Amino acid sequence: MSQLESLTAFITANLPPDAMQMFSSSMEDCELIRNAKALGNNQRRIGVLTYTARLSWDDFPYRKYSPGLIYALVLAWVDEFANELRDELKLADPTVDPEFDDEGSCILDVVVPLVDPLVLREVEKGPIPFKGKKWDIVNPEIWEASQLEFIVQRGDAS
Repeated sequence: MSQLESLTAFITANLPPDAMQMFSSSMEDCELIRNAKALGNNQRRIGVLTYTARLSWDDFPYRKYSPGLIYALVLAWVDEFANELRDELKLADPTVDPEFDDEGSCILDVVVPLVDPLVLREVEKGPIPFKGKKWDIVNPEIWEASQLEFIVQRGDAS
């Protein structure tokens, strides 16, 4: 799942349905950056895709729901769910652009710089030839230790 898909799902799950009228999310200003890193498990990050996520409401009911609700949800998602590449690449903070009218609705744009890794896994018949091997695009699989055991040996064993 891309960062944009994750952010959109989070916003959709946490806003009331009537606040999601005329909502759209899109990816803009995409840029590929070479950023290689061995990830283990036969995986290799070949680069990253940086982009601007634009969350747009053409008819947000600001008299019923504060735009601050959206701002807080976006910041909560960035804090809890944005990947570590966002900090590593020092991406900018989100920006907002509300345009209020007298009828109780507003056009609201929230712009969030995001980054997705491009990760390859070596496979026998992969579609991507790279460095003399065949690879396929995958979502990175990261294994984390859930337990740690220390074995300490003191003194002379003889």
